Amino acid sequence: MQKDYPAPQGFIDLIERKYNVKVIDSHYILVDEKFQQYNMMLNVQLNPQMKEAFEKKYGKQDSDMCVEWEWCPKTDSIRFFADKGNNILLLWDSLQ
Repeated sequence: MQKDYPAPQGFIDLIERKYNVKVIDSHYILVDEKFQQYNMMLNVQLNPQMKEAFEKKYGKQDSDMCVEWEWCPKTDSIRFFADKGNNILLLWDSLQ
């Protein structure tokens, strides 16, 4: 059984346009086989303004607003994880 699925391309296109970010990778990760529960992962390169705002507001943390993240220095990106993908977008909205 497959454990992860790519996020819909329409969703990726929408968030790239709305937030002016570059999505490097995105998929749903199976976290509970019994209940078929998936979490969303988005690995993005933020635009310079969002990156600066993110570093100021959340730079010393690794989670907030039901979203976790990890820095990926190799790709200059941030990998965001959430049980509800909309929480990632709400976090990004808090940067504007």
